[in-house]
Amino acid sequence: MSWPNTCAEWRRRRSPSKQTWPMSRRRSNRLTNATCNATRNESDVHWTRHRLGGPMAGLIDWHSHHSPPELAERFERWGGRAPRPDPYDSPDFIRRVAELDSAGIELQLVSQGAGLNADRLPNGHVMESVRASNNAIADRIVAYPDRLIGSIAVSLQDIAGSVEEIERMAAGGFRAVFMYAQGEMIGRPEVEPLFGKIDELHLPIFLHGGGGGEGLRAGLDLLEDGGQGVAVSAHADAAVSDCVVRMIAAGLFDRYPGLRVVIRSAGGGVPLLLSKLYWRHKVPDGERPYRDILIEQFLVDSASASPRTFQFLIDTMGEDGVVFGSDYCGGLGPLDRALPVIDEQPDASWVRAITDRNSRRLLHL
Repeated sequence: MSWPNTCAEWRRRRSPSKQTWPMSRRRSNRLTNATCNATRNESDVHWTRHRLGGPMAGLIDWHSHHSPPELAERFERWGGRAPRPDPYDSPDFIRRVAELDSAGIELQLVSQGAGLNADRLPNGHVMESVRASNNAIADRIVAYPDRLIGSIAVSLQDIAGSVEEIERMAAGGFRAVFMYAQGEMIGRPEVEPLFGKIDELHLPIFLHGGGGGEGLRAGLDLLEDGGQGVAVSAHADAAVSDCVVRMIAAGLFDRYPGLRVVIRSAGGGVPLLLSKLYWRHKVPDGERPYRDILIEQFLVDSASASPRTFQFLIDTMGEDGVVFGSDYCGGLGPLDRALPVIDEQPDASWVRAITDRNSRRLLHL
């Protein structure tokens, strides 16, 4: 099949009659060219900015990391595995902002490095690590309030401490909660205050891998590098899929219908599960397929996706279900490597506009 050249041709190939997700997103996937252009025009005020004397396309980057080196040293002393340093990660955020300028990215959400999951530490150091990570990021983004915002690291080992941390950092301007996927914790009454606080403050969740349970680790010692190649790929993605579906099955969104979750790295395997998510969730007025709840409550970022894969994600999740993400300082390399997923789209301006709109809605910008 040839590559579609226009917005209208792209949509004609979608076979919308086969889609089964909620009507709100199904309609949005069937925009005409006129509607597409209108959407872009309405968004011009957002995605065309005056920066350094010129226009800047309004990309908002959901997926970036920083591993404070001073915390990485303590993390190992506390009993964790020191994260592998990323050569592009620097405590001097002047370099980060320069990369944003070079890539034409307007705003970036900064989360702790995935190797700093405090839930792997002995309990006495968990919240100490979480607070140190949040403080370090807050100190480094404070000089760039128009370019960088923080996501709040939490721990599912200490719910009360994490609730306090969410309140503290949200008051300081952080706009999302960074959570490792730990499906075994979903549905437990003791975890409920965490989601209650996130919902109360209208914060989105950025759901990341790296939180898989210990049961998956059996036999890793028999593999090269202690099985790290398995842990960071298959295990991390399996943990995310498991956590997402457990959130649905636990009725989390019945209790918190306004809660929204952005899944890292193109959603991993989650978007491919739609045909398997036929099980029906019981609600007071009937039943809903799991896939409908997934489409309504979750979004995916573009990190790790190719341009064609991102077209599939827009088709699958709906235009309201995608945001831009780079995975900068999480192994990406230079930030501009994340741009082809947008720039090589058949209608890159429209894709920029919808990701910008979705991010602004979630982050209340």
